[in-house]
Amino acid sequence: MKRHKRLIACRVFEDEFRAVLPEGADLDITWISAGLHADPEALQRELDRVLSEFDGQEMDIRILFGTGCHPEIHRLALRYGAKTAGVKNCIEAFCGDRQPELEAHRTMIMTPGWIRAWPQVMEAQGWDAFDVRMNMGRYDRILLLDAGINPLSDEELIEFFDLVQIPVEVEILDLGLFRETLIKALA
Repeated sequence: MKRHKRLIACRVFEDEFRAVLPEGADLDITWISAGLHADPEALQRELDRVLSEFDGQEMDIRILFGTGCHPEIHRLALRYGAKTAGVKNCIEAFCGDRQPELEAHRTMIMTPGWIRAWPQVMEAQGWDAFDVRMNMGRYDRILLLDAGINPLSDEELIEFFDLVQIPVEVEILDLGLFRETLIKALA
């Protein structure tokens, strides 16, 4: 008997996920707020809550969060018989082994979904604009990986730049690596 697939994923990459999801995929998705990344305890509580809803059911549960999202993600998945994607975070799923090199050169990597999630992150952390700038001060630039699915408007980019005060460079994102990661995670 084929087990029903349930995916628990971060809303930050919902647009990219839907763009690469194989047609006809028999999959139910529970989206988790990206703002919870700012509070590992809150993220764990939410993942526990969602996973406990499916505990004991005959489901094939996959979690699209990595150790960079929550350091105990594999232990949490194991507790509920779920599987993880095997990547550190969504940025690694998008750009692979480029991430450490870029970060070593003081580059923060973001997607449109991450920029749109910043108000939630700020709220979860209790940050104002000053706190954001202090915490982002180690970066010389932000590389915005954009697949063109739901691009940021000029106003959104200007508002984000005004907040962080760090130059934002846009790079077209090829979703091939993300598609491969997703296919492996769902296999």
